[in-house]
Amino acid sequence: MKLKQGSSFWIQSVFFTLLNRSFLIAFGVVSYIILAKKVFPTVKEMGIWALFLTIFTLIETTKQGLLRNPMIKFLSEPEYVNHRNKVQSASLLTNILFSLLVITLLFFGGNTFAGWLNAPELYPLFRLGILVILVLIPFNHLEVLLQAHFKFKAIFYGYLCRQGIFMISVISFLLYDKQVLTLINLVKLQIISQLLGAIVLLYYAGKYIFRSFETDRRIMMRMFHFGKYVFGTNVVSSLGKSADQFISAGLISANVVAYYNIVARINNMMDVPSFAIADVLFPKNVEAMVTSGPDKVRYYFERMVGTIVSILAPLSILIFLIPHFFIAILAGSKYYAAIPILQIVILFSILRPFSYQFGTTMDAIGKPAINFWVNLLIMIINYGFMYIGLRCTGWLGAAYGADVSAILSFLIMYFVLKKSVGIQIGETVKWIWKSYLEIFGYFKKKGNAISN
Repeated sequence: MKLKQGSSFWIQSVFFTLLNRSFLIAFGVVSYIILAKKVFPTVKEMGIWALFLTIFTLIETTKQGLLRNPMIKFLSEPEYVNHRNKVQSASLLTNILFSLLVITLLFFGGNTFAGWLNAPELYPLFRLGILVILVLIPFNHLEVLLQAHFKFKAIFYGYLCRQGIFMISVISFLLYDKQVLTLINLVKLQIISQLLGAIVLLYYAGKYIFRSFETDRRIMMRMFHFGKYVFGTNVVSSLGKSADQFISAGLISANVVAYYNIVARINNMMDVPSFAIADVLFPKNVEAMVTSGPDKVRYYFERMVGTIVSILAPLSILIFLIPHFFIAILAGSKYYAAIPILQIVILFSILRPFSYQFGTTMDAIGKPAINFWVNLLIMIINYGFMYIGLRCTGWLGAAYGADVSAILSFLIMYFVLKKSVGIQIGETVKWIWKSYLEIFGYFKKKGNAISN
């Protein structure tokens, strides 16, 4: 499979990936606003729902480590051009085996896990969530297959259906019978919307799907050994990003989770450009490493991170100055307790694009093992400082711990990238400054045109 070239590739790929991320965030935010303000009578119910979403998002994200990068890489390599059926078969089999493992853990250990989180109401959701995991098997396989062929528009339509139907259903039930919107029924709506989204992806991926199931132990093991570190990285990275919610639930209560979750949602909105660029940059970095070497990879990293930070910096300052405004829009006054958490962590959001592009870069240059060990170290640091913070300073402690962890994580990743591809922080700063100059020049030009 030949990688596409030219500026049109970047424009179209980034556009639809960014559009996909933006719609996912928008649908999620609208659903969150409705549930927080109109449906859930207490903060605790929102905390339970937030924990459920966090856990199942973590499951899907970590599974992608075993599927996404290995299938994209192996379908792109000339060595496997005549073995695409075997590559897809290996990926699907891995998908099924992982899903069955998770289902087993939820079925037998879900009650214990829910108890540890001080949220016994989670267990019935876990039992029904088994169907969510089953439906995700075809959805995730088709999504990765389309991404491997750069069909970002088709992926956008699949997620538009998946998230859009869920949001529209929530709005419809709110208008006609709000009592229907129980936690159990919300999970049922997720199952239906994911199934319909998978059907949309199947429509677009039909011509790329393997025609026969062929198993090849050698190919499967090679894909597994490549993907095991990416999988491990996704596990520890996702656990690290959810540390504040898990630790606050275990040490305090599900109520506190609701406050940390709303801050996480604001951060997720700010992370849209980082995720969009990372999705497109991985296959491009794979190509750059083969054709141009680490210098091109370094250039992509410095330019992309600098551009993203130039967007996030003023936005972070604005949120820090008027946090009440953003909390009120998303959840209402009963969530104002989240304001100090938001102010503590928001200014450090400018460091997150560095971490997102770090993982993409290390995987693309063939160093997934280093990526895994770095993320494992960062996860340990994250949990450690959040635990200390909660124990020493109370329920705001996880936020203070997150700040310390963000700084240490940045220093560790910068050191590794400097050794691996020669990243220079000064070059990234130059791209930040250049972005502001380009924006200023654009508006100056428009102003001159209007005055003339």
